[in-house]
Amino acid sequence: MSDPDQAHQNDLPTWRRVRRYAVPAQMVARATARRLAGDWRGACAAANVDVRFDEAELVGTYGAEAAARLAGELAGFAPDLLRWHLPRALGGRASLSTGDVFALAPKADTVPEELPRLVVVLPKTVDGSQRLRLEVRTTAREELPGHLWDARQAHGLRAAWGGAERMPFLAPDGTPLAAAELGAGDTAPARAERAAALLAAGDVVAAWRVAGIELDPAEAKGRWGTAMTVQGLPALNLVGLPAQARALAARRGVTAVRVSFGWRTRIELDLSGPDDGGPIGARLSSDRDTPAADLAEPVHRLPVDLELLRHGLITVAELHPLIRAALAPDAVTPEHRDEPEVPEFAPVAVRCRGAWHRVHNDAGLLRVLDHTPEEVLRERMMHGLGGRTAGCFAAEQSWHDGRGRLPRLLRAQRDDLMQRVLHGDTDGLLALLDRGMDPRIRDGRGFTLLHHLRCLDHERLLPRLLAAGLHVDERDHRGRTPLHVAVGWVGTAALVKALLDAGADPRADDESGVSPTLLLEYKGGDYFDSEDEDWFDGQADLRLVKRYLDEAGEQ
Repeated sequence: MSDPDQAHQNDLPTWRRVRRYAVPAQMVARATARRLAGDWRGACAAANVDVRFDEAELVGTYGAEAAARLAGELAGFAPDLLRWHLPRALGGRASLSTGDVFALAPKADTVPEELPRLVVVLPKTVDGSQRLRLEVRTTAREELPGHLWDARQAHGLRAAWGGAERMPFLAPDGTPLAAAELGAGDTAPARAERAAALLAAGDVVAAWRVAGIELDPAEAKGRWGTAMTVQGLPALNLVGLPAQARALAARRGVTAVRVSFGWRTRIELDLSGPDDGGPIGARLSSDRDTPAADLAEPVHRLPVDLELLRHGLITVAELHPLIRAALAPDAVTPEHRDEPEVPEFAPVAVRCRGAWHRVHNDAGLLRVLDHTPEEVLRERMMHGLGGRTAGCFAAEQSWHDGRGRLPRLLRAQRDDLMQRVLHGDTDGLLALLDRGMDPRIRDGRGFTLLHHLRCLDHERLLPRLLAAGLHVDERDHRGRTPLHVAVGWVGTAALVKALLDAGADPRADDESGVSPTLLLEYKGGDYFDSEDEDWFDGQADLRLVKRYLDEAGEQ
């Protein structure tokens, strides 16, 4: 197995976690219902997408023709499908790749630079809210074709990923094929399978040739003089690459398309020849000044869902419904469940005082089951006086302060909850609390669930957490309150107001002597003296946050 192929294999467990948490079934169901009802804004709200334009103003800004085209594109927009396909940080992180901006391919034969288009903006941090922004812009370097975001075109994913009578590596019902059944014939799935085998054997040039691309094996110099070689190329959607590159080149009016991998390596595809079904040329390139269109990562990436299916890491039933319909339309899958799928909590074994004891998330508390009330009281008094805890009580303390080590099964429960938090799965989190999970849990930074409200529906969660006994000014390991996080970490004005209404202190200093009010001054700077509402990228509600903090400070 080549090194790039090994790197891809190493990322599959992370992609499995992405598929488990990043686009919850309830998000898909709500977004789909709103889209089918003709409510694209409601679909965006259900999929945690913030709309940053007023549809009524599009005519005045861009003209009637462009406004009508944009409205038509919005009618089929499936924000949950888009979220499914977006790139991820990886390296063990299931969060979205940071700072990326993609255009949603306009429904136009050609796309001049000044054409207004829908644009999705990804988050700026891997640990923060996973909310997306939908804007209208006249520039965007990379675009996503309709099968990645338009429900009406989602069936096109089948051809884009090398499908014919079946998908690569899979039977028509989506189950993995045996190795002996792969690669026979001249269909697109068979070519994809042969290309994968050649890549695994290290024959990169032959693999690209099978997919209809003549790759020049010559080295090239990257930035700072580093050598780029074809052996270092990652696995790609090779069999789908020629058609996607030709389509993009025609839309942009160019004869070259770039495929980039990070900062150092890029491939330039030559589309100057006739579109007669023959091979296209490709070479390593370090030249960013060539007039070429850039192929977006979700387009050239090796199809993750096919990889997860072929390796048995997910089933067809776990796919997004639109993707399932495209890849395995005849597959028999269970009916959709209205409730989030959450685990039953069983007592967890903990080594304590030379014996195996049990702790258990039950009725909103992490309970130690094998100690008397007197023992529990004595241990807590000792801890309050600075004494060390061990066994059951150390596990309980780690759950509540985020320090120390948790037993493996208890750590798995915390990890499950924190993944739901990261991806904004309020339904799943509430279901865990209903199942009996102790809400006083903290992560490794000391963040409580109140600190994480910027990722979630605070209107549903804040009253529940306060009623469970969490204090609105809980401190993390650096002395920051939930209000600090809401002000400084891309929280909304509505969340800031809700925390203030619940009694949060805008003057509470963290360990560095910074209060939420002072933090906002650092964050806003000259913005508050500017008349340009768009001066501070995507944060035009900072003025409102400042007003709320000022009003609270006067009380």
